[in-house]
Amino acid sequence: MRYLLVEAVVWSIILMGVLMWGIDHGIKQGRKEALTTNPVSDELELVCAGLWIGEQNKKAWEKDRARKY
Repeated sequence: MRYLLVEAVVWSIILMGVLMWGIDHGIKQGRKEALTTNPVSDELELVCAGLWIGEQNKKAWEKDRARKY
């Protein structure tokens, strides 16, 4: 019984290590690929355009709201 408990703990530690490495590797790869600026990636352009459009909509809503009151 003790052997099974030790084995379960060891496998849990190994799995957590692999999982943490995978998450770290994925984040680094995502930053490298999605946020490239030379040449600009499509993902980066879409995110920037979305942020800009969101700000423009916010300004338009505030302007419209100020006119109504």
